[in-house]
Amino acid sequence: MIIDKTTYRANDIRGIASEEYSNFQLSNDFCTLTALAYVELLRKHRRKDPHELKVVVGKDVRNSSLRMKTAFAEALISRGVHVIDIAPAEKVSSTPLMYFATWLFNTDGGVEVTGSHLDKEWNGFKLCVGSESTTENQINEMYQTAKKLEDMFKIGSMPFPSTVKGELEEVDVLKDYHSMIAANVILRDRWEELASRALSGDSSLREALSTALHEIEKLPEERTKPLTGLKIVYDAGNGTTGVIAPSIFSDLGAEVFELYCEPNGNFPHHLPDPTIPGFLKDLHAEVQRKNAHIGLSSDCDGDRAGAVSPGGRNIIGEQILALLCKHILKERPHAKIVYDTKCSDAIREIITEDGGVPVEWKTGFSFIKTKMDAVGAVAGGEMSGHVYFAKNNRADDAVFAFSELLLLTAAELHRKRKMDVVDEMLAEFLKRYVNTPEIRIPVVSDEEKERVSDAVENYYRALAAKNPGE
Repeated sequence: MIIDKTTYRANDIRGIASEEYSNFQLSNDFCTLTALAYVELLRKHRRKDPHELKVVVGKDVRNSSLRMKTAFAEALISRGVHVIDIAPAEKVSSTPLMYFATWLFNTDGGVEVTGSHLDKEWNGFKLCVGSESTTENQINEMYQTAKKLEDMFKIGSMPFPSTVKGELEEVDVLKDYHSMIAANVILRDRWEELASRALSGDSSLREALSTALHEIEKLPEERTKPLTGLKIVYDAGNGTTGVIAPSIFSDLGAEVFELYCEPNGNFPHHLPDPTIPGFLKDLHAEVQRKNAHIGLSSDCDGDRAGAVSPGGRNIIGEQILALLCKHILKERPHAKIVYDTKCSDAIREIITEDGGVPVEWKTGFSFIKTKMDAVGAVAGGEMSGHVYFAKNNRADDAVFAFSELLLLTAAELHRKRKMDVVDEMLAEFLKRYVNTPEIRIPVVSDEEKERVSDAVENYYRALAAKNPGE
């Protein structure tokens, strides 16, 4: 069996990618069949022939990522797809960088090879149709197609022979991404206006960036360094954001101390997952050593955000969202903000008290993004550290979220001139409810996980049927 159903999840594709493991799943053949199924998905939803399609591909730092990206890209090219590679050879990209590239180049899709926050033997694919993350239904469509292709593959006939091969284009989008973050931090409302026009199709993102950079060049230098005076420690956990975030924040005026920012798929210091308290110990220690105002940490592919305070507190996803809600609603009164069901009631209360409209929805990045679009929300967030902004094309982007948090922290620092401004900002949230990190209960297999999940769902459906309206 090449295509294992358990690898096709609700939001993305994940499995064991290290060949030395007995339960190895993500072989080159798996990547090829998945890529061919993805082309069929794009054909249907973009209403284009394969040779008309343009797709961004990127990869994280994992040891299996280059192999998987190569197999996936070669399959796309074999079908005639134009592939834009934002992480060629030894270079890496974050998932938000891939999202950004789909927006920048107006592509038909995007793929990031990443295992996200999982252990080093894992890997997978996060995919887009256009610049939108794939939905649960679309992932299931891909699975059904891949299984049909597997039958053809087994009998020795290569699916979809193509006489017209696509092109491979290698590009570096980091400078443009850097410019987008800077434009948002420096220009604020003006960038939101430019981004809104780009998102609506009235202009391109490239045009928006060009206009923003031209306007920034006219500003006095102190206006272009809004993070001046802020000392931060950045722990990338040897993931992708170590080559992205420090230079952005430094150019905006912050003093940045780097911790584990060299890409390394073996994760020699700790797994890059800011939701696990034990993985933040070194960051806490470095914040104390450097007398920093805040410590920041992201997961491997840069879509989960976490932080620590000088007072020794772990700032988990919903606390970051709570701080940002107050910041957002000062700039956008009465705005809607989406949050997931794992967040505490404190989020709902804070949004309501500050004049916003809270919208609770189910966990998962594709679900939150879709709900944000449906209700016209300006932002969203999850307990797990995913934070979304409409002006960033609803991408869950740790570096973008950090830039907003740092701008808020810098403003408070300049106003109060105190080292513990982050702890002070947290105080209002912490006094409301006892809060724990995510509690993850291990199961023996993916099959067992599905069995338990189905049983829980059936139980609550039956309960709801007995007690309608409650």
